[in-house]
This record gives sequence, structure tokens and C-alpha cells, in this order.
Amino acid sequence: MITPLTAHQIAARLRDDLGVGEHLSIVAHVHMTSIGAVDGGEDTVVDALLEAAGTLVMPAFTYQTQIIPQTGPPDNAIMYGSGDSINAKAEIFRPDLTVHPDCGAAAEALRRRSGTLRSTHPILSFIANGSKAREVLASQTRQNPLAPIAWLEAHGGDVLLMGVDQRENYSLHVAEQRAGRKSFIRWALTLDDVEELPNIPGCMEGFNAIWPELTSMTRVARIGLARCELIPLKELLNYAEYRIRGHRAFMLCDKPSCLSCRAREKEKG
Repeated sequence: MITPLTAHQIAARLRDDLGVGEHLSIVAHVHMTSIGAVDGGEDTVVDALLEAAGTLVMPAFTYQTQIIPQTGPPDNAIMYGSGDSINAKAEIFRPDLTVHPDCGAAAEALRRRSGTLRSTHPILSFIANGSKAREVLASQTRQNPLAPIAWLEAHGGDVLLMGVDQRENYSLHVAEQRAGRKSFIRWALTLDDVEELPNIPGCMEGFNAIWPELTSMTRVARIGLARCELIPLKELLNYAEYRIRGHRAFMLCDKPSCLSCRAREKEKG
């Protein structure tokens, strides 16, 4: 019988095997099922992350606020006029709105945690808890939704992947945008209006193309059943930008039906 992991055990592995420490700020992506048995579930994992890291940041995205308009700009990776059923179910963004399930149960557990702060982007909000939480989140604007990741990079932060692969590594979108790759416009319901939001990233299904090339910069450990990786953001983003600039299709998916990646294929190198 497998003994469920405790917060102390997870925190010890994060510190001793991966090098997470109280002076390190991290953006974390966690898949609870991959970790296996944890005493207390996602709340215990959040306890461990907060114990190990100085500042913990996680995506708290709210895709459920999005609507699809009847018309809009071309090559925007969206089928205008196709969203009647989606629009009818769309929720108004508010600071206490539940994190979308795609971000994982641990992110929702962190959102509910005392002391956690949240940015106010109606689709791509981030949550943070720790000594630098307010500074990280204050960097985000409507024009620059990925700014919290860039802030972490500039201050020596890392990305932590727990039981997920590079297809969950949202930080790679920063490298895409720096390399000049197309981003998109989306619309979301807010208390005041339908808000138009620029610089929304696209598909992540092709991100595993970079995985074999990150070995030299990645620290790896097994926590429970999960492969966990810690990668310095500065090294990661510099390398990913370099690769995209050298090969414009790098990390694009190969699905013919993917409007995002097919729109990006049209770009000139």
C-alpha cells in the first residue's frame, strides 16, 4: 500500500532535489493525478509549494468569460458568429471567479488560500502568494498579459512543472511573442462591458518539440509518481526565442484544424 505524501515530504523534495528555496519565486503548473496519493490533496501540495518557495505564482485563467463576436479582425484564429451557445454560458469576470479547470485543482486551491492575491485580467489573471506577490501581479496590464512571467524572469525566477509536460508550460508564450510570433485578440465579459483584449497567445500543443533540448538547463526529480522539473526562466526563454527565430514553425502543432498554428504559418520569417 502506498503511503500518501505529506506537505513536509513534498516540500523537502522540492528543496533538496530541485533547489526550490525561500529566496526563489516560481510559476508552477501542477497535475494532481500525476503525483498520486497526497494526504489532503491539492491543499497539501499548495502548503508544500508555499513552504518551499519565497513567492508562488500560478495561472488563474478564466476562459469561461470569453465570448465570440459576429465579426472581427482577420487571421485571428477564431470562427466569428459560431459562439451562440458559448456566449450564452459566458460568465462575468470578477476577482473571486473560480479558476478554469484547465489550470488545475492546485491553482484553485491557491486562489482560495488566505494571503493570495490575484491580478485583474478578465481572461489571463495570475495568482500569487509570498513576499513578492504584489510586485509580480502589478506588472500585468491589458496590453501585456504575460508580464508576470517576464517579471519572474527578470528577478531570477523559475518555472516548476509537476506531472505535466511542456504543453502546460505557459511561459513559452513569452518567447513566442518576443520572437515576433502572432498573438490574437479575444473578448470577455466584465462588469462594465464586453472588453477587447489584445496579445492573447495561441496553441500550446506543439510545445513538446523543445523538451529534448532543455536537458542541460533542467533539474529533474520524482515526487510521488510525478516527474517534476525546475527550469530557470531566463535560460528557457532566451533559448526558446532563439529557436523560434531560427525556425519559424518551431513548436507549432501539426493539426490541420488548428486555427492558431495555421494562422501563424502564414507569417513571414
